[in-house]
Amino acid sequence: MYGKFARAEEAGQLRDGAIPLAEVATALDAAVREVVPAGSAPAVWVQSVSLAESSDITSAIPSSPPADLVLPVGVPTTEVLIWLQGLRSRPITERPVALVIKEDIADAGLRSAAAEAGLALIVVDRMARWDLLLAAIHRSLDRAHAQDADAPGAGANAAFWDLAELASVIAAGAGGMVTIERPDSSVLAYSPSDGTADGLRERAILGRVAPEDSMVLLGAWGVVKQIQNTQEVVYVPAHDELGMRPRLVTGIHSPSGQFIGSIWVQEGARGFSPDAETVVRGGASAAARVLTRALEAPSATELMLQRVFGERGGIDSGTAAAFLALPNLGEAAVIGVALPSAPEERPGRAGMGGTPRLAQAAGLATGAGSAAVAGLAKLLRLHVGAFAPQARFVLLGERAYVLLPHLATGHRIEEWAEMLVAKFDAAAARSVAEPATPMRIAIVTPVTSFEQVAEARAEADRVLDAIDGSHTRVTSLTQSRTSVLLREAFALLGAHPELVDPRMEALRAYDERHGAELVVSLRGYVTTGFNAREAARDLGVHPNTLRYRLQRAQDVAGLDLSRPEDRLLISLQLELAARAAPAFSTF
Repeated sequence: MYGKFARAEEAGQLRDGAIPLAEVATALDAAVREVVPAGSAPAVWVQSVSLAESSDITSAIPSSPPADLVLPVGVPTTEVLIWLQGLRSRPITERPVALVIKEDIADAGLRSAAAEAGLALIVVDRMARWDLLLAAIHRSLDRAHAQDADAPGAGANAAFWDLAELASVIAAGAGGMVTIERPDSSVLAYSPSDGTADGLRERAILGRVAPEDSMVLLGAWGVVKQIQNTQEVVYVPAHDELGMRPRLVTGIHSPSGQFIGSIWVQEGARGFSPDAETVVRGGASAAARVLTRALEAPSATELMLQRVFGERGGIDSGTAAAFLALPNLGEAAVIGVALPSAPEERPGRAGMGGTPRLAQAAGLATGAGSAAVAGLAKLLRLHVGAFAPQARFVLLGERAYVLLPHLATGHRIEEWAEMLVAKFDAAAARSVAEPATPMRIAIVTPVTSFEQVAEARAEADRVLDAIDGSHTRVTSLTQSRTSVLLREAFALLGAHPELVDPRMEALRAYDERHGAELVVSLRGYVTTGFNAREAARDLGVHPNTLRYRLQRAQDVAGLDLSRPEDRLLISLQLELAARAAPAFSTF
């Protein structure tokens, strides 16, 4: 499951974007029950994280790139134990550095196996949600990557771009612990706890939403209405029955006055600071800018991605790098994905109709074609994000395109793509709907600059067009060049009606009048490499019958199949007709 990668402590220096394990634990906050260090090993640093399902742990084929930190989702204790024991035989550079497990499987045997494999453990609450844990870790890693990128504007006067960072600054200034919430009371971000977090805060962070009983009470007190309609900082007293310590609360409002969130500050161990209300009010102003930018940024980023992939005009690499937060691509790859769709509305190219039934299997809405494709693309985006958190994803028509930057040496994109196809096939198989056109993936590598991305997308489209309707599921131009060039050659021929041999029409007309099956006999003869016996067997007729038909076809069309030129021409004409009208593929 793991390829080679350098541990920070062995390399003797920190890797870009790495954070200490203690910072990971801090990011998980109230979900953490215990941190078990990796024996006497030096401090553990984490640069990458991945979810691992049972099939990932038991399979010899990786479904994700090497990761420092692994979260085994729904994996039985016995399988985790066997996996840990197997890691001991691997070089230390091929092992993760830490494991996040839930407290209900953190028994003595598993702890011992982790220690023997040299892995640290973060034990979390059994009710913690894996998706929220993963998101919190990704946020910490993203901040570390952003700091290492040394982006323009970074420094003491830089604006806040991250709500978690803002929450920590408010907490330090106000003397408490902060949660920032959406209008529906779901938690967007929170600051680290100082050991005095009350039960209400812990429940909100674990469930990622403020507990209903507390919101009912706060609504009755008029707190909710006040923060929705004013910019005042409201003091909320302690409530023993709810396990609630005192709080300062304020609403977050957009420039137009729309209520877009709230800030909640639980009193810390030393009480609120003298200027806590001022800090909280200023925090609301900063949060409004972050949230407003977050609402607007996806459309701007989406437009830039479309331009990078060749839509809406050209790009400037510096501007693209700034918009997409990718100072450089390193060695990158572009993959094009033809999404599954219903057979009765199969898209030949991006932009045509179709209702993917896999969206039904995923529990997503399957309304009109575009909505269904978007739902399916969202599911694909989750898989891509798990494989490569820094990937950039865009949906254009009915095809998705992914830019995978900074590929590691010896990357296994093709193996991952094969496994991705298998997962989507399995999801489709569980659907009660009719069979769908399956997913197909084209891989283009290497890509080393933003200017090459549009060209790589065009190459991916060439490959996807060529393998449409074939059994090939994951490929590249190198692997499918024959199919690609043949398709394009016949497309050029088909664009010139004067290159269509009228003798083929004469044969079809003769067949319609006499039921002679001359065209289908010629097709079978050509397909078998001009082997009459093999063609007769495939057609289910006597060889003499086939020979008679071939002679009759030559007489009607004025062809001479003994001539190489005529053989080549008839082969091209039959294939051209079949590609132009698939219903005639039996010619």
